[in-house]
Amino acid sequence: MRPISHGGYRLVAVLAGVALLTAAGAGCARQDPGGGAESGGSEVSGSSTAHSAPTQDTTGDAVVDDEPRDDLTGQQVVEWTDYEVVSERELRFHFPTGTPDCYGSRTAVEEDDSGIRVATIVGLVPGAPENCALVGRTASIVVTTETPVGNRTVEHLEVADEDLP
Repeated sequence: MRPISHGGYRLVAVLAGVALLTAAGAGCARQDPGGGAESGGSEVSGSSTAHSAPTQDTTGDAVVDDEPRDDLTGQQVVEWTDYEVVSERELRFHFPTGTPDCYGSRTAVEEDDSGIRVATIVGLVPGAPENCALVGRTASIVVTTETPVGNRTVEHLEVADEDLP
């Protein structure tokens, strides 16, 4: 087992805070502005690349998905909390992370005929301040599958932190 780096301790603290906030709000039902209950994710499929796509939250405010990065340090896999089907070949995954000044994200995806497995990965961005605010946020990132999602299952991809490139 390898020790957690200085940046890793910050990330663990931020993720713990986000987990507490998420748990505290878990009993609250979110509703859309029209009054209907928000629907959950559906089954999907494919191979993928991630990209940034604007969307709207339940208040109608614009939300921007994280832009995937390949320059992160101190990377850690964090489990996504939910997903939504954006289009025939796009899925949006939601996950806990820290402020964008300090933390970036990317995905790892495996896709076959029966399912899509996705890991969300967060890490420090180059030039991040030495002392990042311990403020958590729920981020999102969009994954584009190689083939239509269809009726494939969507699952967490198991990747150990030490196996990250």
